Amino acid sequence: MSIRTFVFCDICNPKGLRVVEERRNTKRSDNPGRRITDGRAWFEGTTVEAENAGWRTHPDGRHVCPRCRERGLDSRS
Repeated sequence: MSIRTFVFCDICNPKGLRVVEERRNTKRSDNPGRRITDGRAWFEGTTVEAENAGWRTHPDGRHVCPRCRERGLDSRS
């Protein structure tokens, strides 16, 4: 048995939706871990790995994906 860890963007994916079959991969898009249908983001890995990939973890526990940060939606600190 394995344990998998996922980090979800609290701005564009607050409900933590993840559908593997609809995930974009790096061969199709520059948005890995982002759903094709609605653009909601998630990251498979630990919070440390997510931060190394450009995600931000706020002191209150919120996670923000790189695209939301680029779009300026990460205004709360």
